Parts: sequence; C-alpha cells; structure tokens
Amino acid sequence: MSATIDASRLTLLLNELRLPAIKQLWQQFAERSDKEGWPASRFLMALAEHEIAERDRRRIERHLGEAKLPADKILDNFDFAAVPMISKAQVSALCAGDGWLDKGANLLLFGPPGGGKSHLAAAIGLSLIEKGWRVLFTRTSDLVQRLQIARREFGLEAAIQRLDRYHLLILDDLVYVTKDQAETSVLFELISTRYERRSVLITANQPFGEWGKVFQDPAMTLAAVDRLVHHATIFEMNVESYRRRTALARKKPGPGRPAQHATIKNVGSLTPSDNQPST
Repeated sequence: MSATIDASRLTLLLNELRLPAIKQLWQQFAERSDKEGWPASRFLMALAEHEIAERDRRRIERHLGEAKLPADKILDNFDFAAVPMISKAQVSALCAGDGWLDKGANLLLFGPPGGGKSHLAAAIGLSLIEKGWRVLFTRTSDLVQRLQIARREFGLEAAIQRLDRYHLLILDDLVYVTKDQAETSVLFELISTRYERRSVLITANQPFGEWGKVFQDPAMTLAAVDRLVHHATIFEMNVESYRRRTALARKKPGPGRPAQHATIKNVGSLTPSDNQPST
C-alpha cells in the first residue's frame, strides 16, 4: 500500500487535516498492514485510535499546565490513615467528577493548618484532569487580587466569565482573604456567579462561624455560605498537623500521634449554622 501513493502529498494532506499522530505513524502501520494482510477497516481503525489517544494526551498535558497544581500532591501519597473517617472510596468517587461537576456542586474542606486539606484538594484536581475535566488551583487571596485589578479596569465580569472554562475552581485558604470591602465583594460575586453552574472546591482553616472575618457583613456571609453549601460535600478534617506529627516522629521513635477525628457530610440542603461551633 505504502509504495503506491505519493507520501509527500499525503503528509501535506494530513498536515492540512491536523492529524499529526497519523502523519507520524501511517507508514509504520501501512507496512504492518501489507505484511499481515489487514483489511482496510482495521488499518483505518488503528490510525484513528492512535490519533484520538494522542489528542487526549496533549489535552491532558495542556490542562495540567494551566491548572497550576502544586507538585507531588497525589492520592497515592495522601495519608488516609491520618484522617481515618474520610473514606478513600468516597474520594475516589469524587475524582470521577460525573456525579457533581456536571451539576455545579461544591466540595468544602475544613480543618486546622497542616491537616492535608490542600494536598487532598490538589490530588482530587489532578485526578479530575486525568478524567478530562478542566481545573484551576489558586490561593484565594491571589485570585481575589487579580479580580480586584479586573474590576478597576472595568473587566470584572469578563474575568469571571473566563473562569467558566474551568469545571472546578479550587480556592485554597479562603479565610486568609483580608476583610476588605473591595476584596470580599469580588469574592462574593465570583461565588454567586458560579452558583449551580460551575463547581468550587474550598479549603478553609475556620468553620462557617468564623467567616465573618472574611465577608463584609453578616448578610453577605450568610448569602455566600448558603450558595456554597446548597449542593455540597463537606469534609471536616479536624486532625493534628501533619508537619507537627512529622516533627514529633523525628524526635521520638515509633509512629506519630494518631489522628483525632474527621467527619464527612453529604449536604443536600444545609443551613450555615450546621457547621458553626455551638455557643
């Protein structure tokens, strides 16, 4: 087959059709097809499968580059034993994305510093990218600053719309946003715009009862929490800091201090008081 066609012209045609994998592989597959007597349908299927696989690889590579995920934060090295009440099976189900990302549902991770919230968030994000979803990981304060600049340049609406291309927006360390009217208003607008349309994953060191430190007034706090928890899964990772456990383990032989506790809620219709400390 390969000896009876104009290879140079075929290369040009494949360039025009934007089929780089087929352009690279067709001669190799043609020789094998001639040698083994493949039917034309098998030859064509083999080329098409490799082209699709290469497109998938390039897409994942591109999405990984834009996601800005922290390095080496994967499920394989996440210490589930340190948060024993978090089900690895449930996390694996969330990593598929089908049951919640297409509905614009949210995932909220609470707990003290060093408990693994950012690691788990990044690991879930990586798994979702490998499944074909688009993800952006960012410190909340960094994104808020960029949105503030966009507002000053009369481009806030367009900036928030550009974030729509991400099926999941991971906002790390939400409570570290300064309680400033300009900052909290753009954050609230982002949350409101994505409500029931696009998903957010939030990590926070403080429960909802402390979110008055973030938003300008109680009404805005209540409205933001209401939108976030309406369709959400909440992980409360109340465990001792991994960094502290590691430091103690270096000083003393044997395993570090075991995790205290962690709870998981699947939230259908949750009120903000459900995650606030009792008074």
